[in-house]
Amino acid sequence: MKAFTQNSVHRMLVAGILFISITCSSPPPVVNAPPQIESTTESIDELLRQANIASGSDSVSLRLKAIEELINSGYLDRAELEIGSIQNPNRLRATLQIQLALIRAQIAIKQNQFDSALRWLSGNLAESANGDTSAGRQLILLRGQLYQSINRNEDAIIDFTSITESWPTNAETSLFEDIWLALTSLRDEELDKLAEEANSYEMRGWIELARIYQVDQFSIRSQLDSIVQWRRIWASHSAAARLPAPLIELQMTWENRPKHIALILPLQESTGNAIQEGFLSAYYQSLSVSRDVPQISVFDSTGLTDIHDTFDQAVASGADLIIGPLNKKLVNQISERIEIPVPTLALNYTDEDRLAENLFQFGLAPEDEISQVINLAWEAGYRNAAVIMPDNVDYQRLETFFSETWTDQGGQVVSSARFIDDSDYTEVIKRLMAIDSSEARAEKLLDLLPRLNMEFTPRRRSDIDFIFLVANPRQGRQLKPTLAFYFAGDIPVFSMPSVYDGQENQTGNRDLDGIIFTDAPWVLNPTHQLRDEVNTNLRQAQGPLQRLRAMGIDSFHLYPRLKQFSNNSISSVRGTTGLLTMSENRRIHRRLTTARFEDGIAVPFRLPNSASSN
Repeated sequence: MKAFTQNSVHRMLVAGILFISITCSSPPPVVNAPPQIESTTESIDELLRQANIASGSDSVSLRLKAIEELINSGYLDRAELEIGSIQNPNRLRATLQIQLALIRAQIAIKQNQFDSALRWLSGNLAESANGDTSAGRQLILLRGQLYQSINRNEDAIIDFTSITESWPTNAETSLFEDIWLALTSLRDEELDKLAEEANSYEMRGWIELARIYQVDQFSIRSQLDSIVQWRRIWASHSAAARLPAPLIELQMTWENRPKHIALILPLQESTGNAIQEGFLSAYYQSLSVSRDVPQISVFDSTGLTDIHDTFDQAVASGADLIIGPLNKKLVNQISERIEIPVPTLALNYTDEDRLAENLFQFGLAPEDEISQVINLAWEAGYRNAAVIMPDNVDYQRLETFFSETWTDQGGQVVSSARFIDDSDYTEVIKRLMAIDSSEARAEKLLDLLPRLNMEFTPRRRSDIDFIFLVANPRQGRQLKPTLAFYFAGDIPVFSMPSVYDGQENQTGNRDLDGIIFTDAPWVLNPTHQLRDEVNTNLRQAQGPLQRLRAMGIDSFHLYPRLKQFSNNSISSVRGTTGLLTMSENRRIHRRLTTARFEDGIAVPFRLPNSASSN
């Protein structure tokens, strides 16, 4: 699910309040008449006067109506004062209790007190709320939206599905879209757990709809066919007659998909060749499902220093989508064009964040990988980081990105060390852990004391919560045991995909045991059907080329999805490189799968109580 800031949550919930207000009266406009309309405050004062005259439930009902108008007019302090004057709310009839709880929650939300709002919507006054009454539906809808805003999606789904059957068919609501967003935000294991606990026809139907949609994410055509089949089976389900908007728009997305794709890649380089292999593998897999595949034109960009002629040739070929180029310099040239006549999915990121019209960007950015490591470490409660990096210019840039992002998050980088390939890793680790300083202090003492009277055990620094290691597999197999030798075997180590070559090498990889890292699902899932076919038909490839093949696969799967991302009808797609999302500047980002080396095998891993890792 997309992250909610406090402001975005506030906007969403305030919009919900305006929609579900119990009463929202305003005087009608008067034309060609003197301004003798009763003011809002006069209208509210009159309601309160009538409430003071009336008694029992009538009095409370009038007062609640006046409080609603106070909220809608922005008089929150007075609204809070008036609602506090209602005595013995637990003795009110059920409908008034629900209205009172709902208004209390509305006031709390207006004041950005979301926890308080949730308590009102879940407390004693709300116990009788159900889908049989308008007030009950409104309360449950708002409570579900609050759950959703704090990522309690399972609770939100339970609330939402309890009122879908009873929601008036002709009433405008975001309810079905809210359910869909919550369902598609769940991981597979969370959806499975919810399915096991589902005890209603409505919820089971919603879960099954989400499952078929997720399974077929690689193919819109397959998704559409599965939805038709689902509607036949679940004909009495509320969603059968009222599909969520993203599913309704899916048919239009398919009909308007690009019909001709131009692929621009450096085909004489291993990187471009690997991406093409993945792209065409996905193409032929799609062809096996449906003959409705786009025409593909391929242009070689090997050695080009200027992309404009090749790009113009691709446009002239009739392509209505261009995928490529790969080289960053060439992507920058595309972004600087006065006009990009057709949508273009560049396979790298520009140096600038400018929003070039029609330009989308997708790549294997190490910044995405580092950001995920930072989130994992932070959620685990770690605050002090140590960094081990290769000593060259490219990695210095990554070290700077890590350090700045980590400190912006609130953490500290307390130690760092760089290594040169095939250098003495012992000295690197001793510097990182301040073992060399400990030894230096011991030498000074030994100069002062008789050596026979002194025993020395070096000590490492104790302020490191975790180590961020950037290394290839060979380097990692030497660095991790060296850490253990110098008393740092108990410090968690996080790394990037580069530490894994994607090969089943249990004996060699035992030296990597304990390292937590992120990688593409394509690399970590050896049973992937398409991967089996690719590995059977193509040459064997290690981790880096496997990841590029996965990038090629995802670039093909993205071709009909770009418009969906642009109009926010989808927030993510499960790709072979990770969970794909798009930022406001039309950059596709990946959330990778988290794994850990155990007995020489990379196995899926989740930090305890973590909701962020796949």
